[in-house]
Amino acid sequence: MEYTFDIDEIIAKRLTGEINPEENKWLEEWLNLSNANRLYLQQMEGVWSQSAAAQTTLTKPLDVEAALHQTKLKIKQTSARKSSGFLNIPIKYWAVAATVSLLAAALWFFQNTYPENVQLTTNDQTLQDTLSDGSMVALNHHSSLSTTFDQKSRKVKLRGEAYFNVTPAPAKPFEITVKRVLVTVVGTRFNVDNRSDSTKVVVSVEEGKVKVQSGSKVIYLTAGEQATIDCFTNEITLSQVPKSGNVKGWLDRRFVFDDVPLSEVIPIINDAYGVRIELKNPALGECRLHTRFNDEPIQRIIELIADTFSLKIEARNGRIILDGTGCGN
Repeated sequence: MEYTFDIDEIIAKRLTGEINPEENKWLEEWLNLSNANRLYLQQMEGVWSQSAAAQTTLTKPLDVEAALHQTKLKIKQTSARKSSGFLNIPIKYWAVAATVSLLAAALWFFQNTYPENVQLTTNDQTLQDTLSDGSMVALNHHSSLSTTFDQKSRKVKLRGEAYFNVTPAPAKPFEITVKRVLVTVVGTRFNVDNRSDSTKVVVSVEEGKVKVQSGSKVIYLTAGEQATIDCFTNEITLSQVPKSGNVKGWLDRRFVFDDVPLSEVIPIINDAYGVRIELKNPALGECRLHTRFNDEPIQRIIELIADTFSLKIEARNGRIILDGTGCGN
């Protein structure tokens, strides 16, 4: 399918919120052609929303004259085209398109010439941040990471647990070191956990492909697969990501508990919400829960569990005590 419009113009109108239904339909068709097109739009949206922050982070002189020249040249060349279809676009959209292009060029220049290395640490709260290459990272409680990015590589050191959404850059592999395990990706979504059990590293892939190396052993994971690495023996065990979908529940608080005992449910909820729910009667740990939670308020979750198993709720010294004689009906 051949398109006669300038995609930057249409994206500019999307960014200003003034795109008409026909233009939006064409844009959606263009986005459906490839993942690269969707990624381009995401990058432009990110540049547009973060442009002010991006410019304030520049600590060294930025020569944008070349980028500006290219932007002006593109506008001049496009303006000289013969009108076709709806290409009679007001000048303000050319300005938006020029700004987007210039900001993208400036941000690219900054990220590739003066990489911003970061150190992130969490205590009792989780943290989400965007790295200088555009990759998103979320850190679980009591975790930390540091980055070393240059023109040839992107290296991350991790302690604890983190979820990554890596910006594709085939020429610059994204490498995560945790204990003696090396995780290498190009562009994907995945979770790395050395927090739940410090003797193991668990890598769970949501999208894309990941290379996991421990000592001389190497394994490749694709979407829906999980590797558990023993930090002492380097043994790697391959499995499927649990159907419960709770791997990144600490991040989005979306849980699927399908016949899961309360002895496993309670620690997961405590970790995600930073609360202390306890079972007074140890036998309650065998009660099995069948439900889904979609970022529910913690009070709602506690009440649902209590109602399900006919339990009493007691608040005591910052703890939430659940008590009962059995698993109800």
